[in-house]
Amino acid sequence: MIYPDKKIGIVCEPANEKGILRVQLPGKKIWINHKRVKLQVAAQELYPEDYDFSIIFDTVENRKLRHQMERKFVDGEIVT
Repeated sequence: MIYPDKKIGIVCEPANEKGILRVQLPGKKIWINHKRVKLQVAAQELYPEDYDFSIIFDTVENRKLRHQMERKFVDGEIVT
């Protein structure tokens, strides 16, 4: 939970040496100080061990392209 707004998000990058971490909120990702974040549910409780996090963090276009590239050669395309 992000304070003081009390918005729920998912930590997508751990804190760096300055204590800043990246949180994904609905529709955007932000950098925020770890002191403004309170853990609500640990990742181990939310997701099974083999969970595919690209469902959360990738765009639909990247997921489709990655799936196509796993099946066949796609000329001139790059997954970002």
